Amino acid sequence: MIFSNCDMSTVNMPSLKSLINIFNKYPALKYFLIFELAFLLFSYLQLDPSFPDPDSFYHTKIALLIKEQGIVKNFPYFQATVLKDYFIDHHFLYHLLLVPFIIILPPLYGVKFATIIFAGLTITAFYWLLSQLKIKGAFFYSLILIVTDPFIFRINLAKAQAIALIIFFISIYLIVHRRYNYLFILSFLYVWLYGGWPLILVLSCLYVFVNAIFESVKKIKFSRKKFLSCVTRYTLHVTRQVFFKHNLKLLASAFGGVVLGLIITPYFPKNLYFYWQQIFQIAVINYKDIINVGGEWYPYNPVDLVANASLAFIVFIVAATFFALNIKKQNILSVVLLILTAFFIILTIRSRRNVEYLIPVSLLFSAFSLDVFLKSADLKNFWRELKEFLAEQKILIIFFIAPLIAIPYITYKDISSVKRSFIGISFDKFRPAMQYLADNSNLGDIVFHSDWDESPILFYHNSKNYYLVGLDPTFMYKYSQELYSKWERITTGKESKNLAETAKSDFSARFVFISLDRHENMAKIFSSAPGFERIYQDKEAVIYQVTPSIIPGNDQKQPR
Repeated sequence: MIFSNCDMSTVNMPSLKSLINIFNKYPALKYFLIFELAFLLFSYLQLDPSFPDPDSFYHTKIALLIKEQGIVKNFPYFQATVLKDYFIDHHFLYHLLLVPFIIILPPLYGVKFATIIFAGLTITAFYWLLSQLKIKGAFFYSLILIVTDPFIFRINLAKAQAIALIIFFISIYLIVHRRYNYLFILSFLYVWLYGGWPLILVLSCLYVFVNAIFESVKKIKFSRKKFLSCVTRYTLHVTRQVFFKHNLKLLASAFGGVVLGLIITPYFPKNLYFYWQQIFQIAVINYKDIINVGGEWYPYNPVDLVANASLAFIVFIVAATFFALNIKKQNILSVVLLILTAFFIILTIRSRRNVEYLIPVSLLFSAFSLDVFLKSADLKNFWRELKEFLAEQKILIIFFIAPLIAIPYITYKDISSVKRSFIGISFDKFRPAMQYLADNSNLGDIVFHSDWDESPILFYHNSKNYYLVGLDPTFMYKYSQELYSKWERITTGKESKNLAETAKSDFSARFVFISLDRHENMAKIFSSAPGFERIYQDKEAVIYQVTPSIIPGNDQKQPR
């Protein structure tokens, strides 16, 4: 045999210690390893030619339009929404970053590859932040982040979230080190990238406020006998601390960058009204109890949240325990991160999309809290006392061993769950139907379609025609509650009278598109409704044309 004369005892196999020394000697290798692990895992998740979220088609199409015609300023494609008059590309920087990828690769594959790269860089940025702030176990926390189900699902969507998180992580570093100029630039870019830009203001204000409290605690001692006097002095001192020069510069950097980002844009001042709609009407008020909004805006059941992110929550519970035991030794950032974690828990229970911030922020808190313990505790004495305690209370050993045994199963379960979720909307969904419509319609013909979340797919395959509602039904509801009510009743099969006249008079529609997989009632009603001619049908969809006697003429009006 080939190895018969080989003495394996003479082969020098690299030891764990030597590998650690190599990584310590060349720190860049750690970043490469983290990125490579994330890249391989996320590539596996993204193998199928499909998207789990229809908005991915919209982002791809906007990037294509930017490549072909420059900045998209006019958006007539969703006719019965406020976007028709108040459209802004609130993910402009993200769409700009997609352009090189859709030039090199076919557009949908290019966006999928870009998503893998951006998600991998998000994990790398998380590791970078922990490393730069000298946190022990940065690699360990990064591995937990890579395999946490709801988080990796969210950052692997073709959306701006991954890049937004990178900016968020860098912002934490800049705030801690008070790099005012860079924070100003990053705040400006955050506005151009992502509609969640108020978070950088929340982070800055919270850090300044906690910093002021820490400084005041050092200088004012509470006395029970003079409690009210101490509270007054303490409040005044905290207020003065907030308005100290270094804190004002920090706040001015964040707020100045945001304000400049809102003003220096092709969309000013329309963007102010749009952000009012997006941030307050959709995110804060949220009409989920009135209309059927996207799934990401609905609450996350607390039990499901803990179950889906069990590893991260186990670490968080341990860290919170040590935080309470060592509360006097905690630093400003660990307190800020604990408050942020509580803030995002509340937001996530309200709207599940906020889990993309909750998981990494909770892990950041865990890392900082446990780091305070690890740097201040006598670990040898701690482990000796723990062993003695477990020897006396043997039943408690299960609480330490069980999580370790469960980790491989939890990891496998979470990754498998995300993988199943990513087998979603095929790249070719509705393509034949939209190609037929593009070939047999006029520029600007309005299509009455059966659901709001179909429109990004229809828009991607056919931007020759216009549609009614997309991205979020709130945009249609705020445009006209009456129109929304009529559209909702028709698409859910609750209305069957005067359909052709309604399509003509109220929506100025020339065509009706019905998806057959979710709208059987609507399809059944339209199959026998007068005033329509079926011009196309396949396994996915059916298209009707309003008959010539009903179709609006050249003086076709817009939906009222």
